[in-house]
Amino acid sequence: MKASAAAFLDRFRRADRDDALLDVMVADYDGLFAAIAEAPDALLAAADAAVVAAGPPANPHADSFASACSDRFGKVVAADPRFLDWLGGMDPLAAVVRGIGIDRPSVSAIADDRSGRPVAVAAATLAVARRWPLADDVRAALDGGAGEFAVIAFRPQSGAWDRAARAYGLSPQESRLAAALARRGDLKDAAAATGVAYETARKIVGNAMRKVGAARQTDLVRRILSAAAGDVRTPEGSTALFADLFGLSVRQASLAQAVAHGATRDAAAAALGASSQSAKADMKIVFQACGVANAVDLARIAAEVDALAGLAAACSVEIEAPGATMPAEPLRLIARRRAPGRIAVTDHGPAKARPLLMFHAAVGGRHQSRRLVAALQAAGWRPISFDRPGFGLTDMIVGPCPFAECAADVGDILDALGIAAVTLFSRTASSAALTTAALLPDHVAGGILVAPDPPAHLDRRNAGMMGRGKALFFGNAVLAAAFARILSRRTSSAQIIRMQRQSVAGSAIDEAAIDDPDTCADIVRASRQAALGMRGFLAELQAHGAGALPPAMADARHWVVINGARDPLYDFADAARFWQETLPGAEIEVLADGGRWLHLTHVDAVVAALARTMGPAVRQG
Repeated sequence: MKASAAAFLDRFRRADRDDALLDVMVADYDGLFAAIAEAPDALLAAADAAVVAAGPPANPHADSFASACSDRFGKVVAADPRFLDWLGGMDPLAAVVRGIGIDRPSVSAIADDRSGRPVAVAAATLAVARRWPLADDVRAALDGGAGEFAVIAFRPQSGAWDRAARAYGLSPQESRLAAALARRGDLKDAAAATGVAYETARKIVGNAMRKVGAARQTDLVRRILSAAAGDVRTPEGSTALFADLFGLSVRQASLAQAVAHGATRDAAAAALGASSQSAKADMKIVFQACGVANAVDLARIAAEVDALAGLAAACSVEIEAPGATMPAEPLRLIARRRAPGRIAVTDHGPAKARPLLMFHAAVGGRHQSRRLVAALQAAGWRPISFDRPGFGLTDMIVGPCPFAECAADVGDILDALGIAAVTLFSRTASSAALTTAALLPDHVAGGILVAPDPPAHLDRRNAGMMGRGKALFFGNAVLAAAFARILSRRTSSAQIIRMQRQSVAGSAIDEAAIDDPDTCADIVRASRQAALGMRGFLAELQAHGAGALPPAMADARHWVVINGARDPLYDFADAARFWQETLPGAEIEVLADGGRWLHLTHVDAVVAALARTMGPAVRQG
C-alpha cells in the first residue's frame, strides 16, 4: 500500500472519533484516490464503521415541538406552556433521563398525557441538544446550569398541522377533520368534535386520503404528522427502537409499523411471513404495550417516535422557524399515482405565469437560489422545483432507469398542478431533463441545460476533490454506497460550505459567489435537502458512470445549452460535439467569463437564454 493511501486511512479513522470525516476527504482527496486504488477493502471497512450511529441532517419546524428541561433526577426545572399543558402537573421525567450519556440522546415512551394517551419524548444533555428546537426559557435554564437534561416532545401546533395539510392540498375542512382524527383516534369521535355527520366525514376523509396518497386512515395521520415535523428523516433502526421502547419483539414492532404505514393487519402479516391468527394476537399485544385502543392512535405514536428518533440521531440540526431569515417554502407534497410515495414540490408562482420546471443538481435539492427565482418571476416565469426520486423529501422508487422514474414523477406533478405544458430548466442534470422530454413529448415545450455534465466517457477532468469523487462514485458501487451514507449522515452546514467551495477551487467568479451570505445560505439549504435522501443521488451517479446517455432529439430548436468557458469541473470542448448531435438545432452558448455556477453568477444571461427557448413569436407576444 502506498504511503499516501495509508496516511489517508489513518487520518480517516482518527477523524471518525472527532466527527470530521468530510473535512479529511476535502483536505486530502488525493489520499482518498490512492486508498480507492490501493486499499478498497480497508477503506470500505472504515467507511462502514463511520455511519453506525448517525442519521441524516434535520431541519425541524420549531412550532412542532414542545420542550422542557430537568435536573439530573428528572424534576422539571423549566418548560414551555405546551409541554406543561400536554403533560399536566406530572413530573414524569426521571425514567426518561435515566441512563443518558454525555453524547448519547435517548428516545423514551412515558406513561401518558392529560388524556391518558402515551406519548414519546427525546432527551439529551445540552451538548447534544443545543441545536434542538427548545423554548427560550428552557434554553436559558440549561445555559445557566439549573437544568441538566433537555426534553422535547413532538407536539405540532395548529399552524404546523395546517401547513402540513396545505402541503398536501387539503381543504380547511379536510384538515380540521384529519386533525381531530389524529387527536381522538376514531373517525366517529372526530366527526362529532368537528360538527360533521359521520357519513359526510367518511367522504371528507376519503378525499383527504386520496390527496395524501394514503390507503387507510392510519397512513393519512402518519403522513401529515411526518410533514409537520419538517425535513426530518426517520433513521435506520427505527423498528428496533420501537420494539425496545414498548417491550415488543422485532416481529411485533414490524407489524405495528406496517399497520401504522397503512397496511391491513393481514397484509402486514403476509409480508412478514406470519399467519393471520398470530398477527391478530400480536396486534393485541401491540395495542396493550403502546397504550392505544386503535390503529389510528398507533399511527400517531409511531409518527412521534419517528420524528423524535430522526431529530435525536441527526448529524446536524438547523431549526426552521416562522419569520426566520429564509422565507417560508411554498411546499407541495404530491401523491404518486403508480406506486405508494410522495413527491416534494416547491411552486413559487405566480399561478398564471409560464410554468418552468427546475431540475436540481446531483448534490442539491428542490431549494433554488432566491435571486434566480425572483429574476425568473420578473421575466414572466412560474418557477416550480422538485426533489427527484430518492432526493430530499421525495420517496425513492426503484426501477431500471432512475431518469425514467423522474419523468414519471414529472407526469404526476403536472397532473396535480393542472399544467398542460412546461419548459424545463436543468442545472447539470441533463439526463433527467432530456429523458423527461423524451417520455413526455406532448407536455414539454423546450428547455435550457445550464452547465450540463458530460457523458462519463467524455469526462476527462479527474483532478481535484470533485474529480477524485467521480472516480469513487463511478468506479466502485460498494464503496460509492458507503460514502453516500457518509455524505448523508456525517455532514454539517460548515462542512457543506467547505466541500462546495473546494468543488469550484480555482474559479474566482464561483468562489466569490459563495462568499455572499445569501448565496451561501441557498447552497447550504439545497445541499442539506440532498443529504436527507442519498439513494437517488447514488442511483443517478451510478447510472451515469455506467454509461447512461441522455436521449437524442430529432428537433431541438426550442432548447438552449449554456456553459462557462472557465468551468473548473469540465471542459465543454470535450463534449461540444456530443451536445450538437444530441440536440440538433439547439442554440449552444459558452460564456467567456463563466465558471461552474452560472445560475448564481450570470443570472441575467441565463434568464435571457431561457427566453430564447420560446421562439420569436412567443417572445414578441
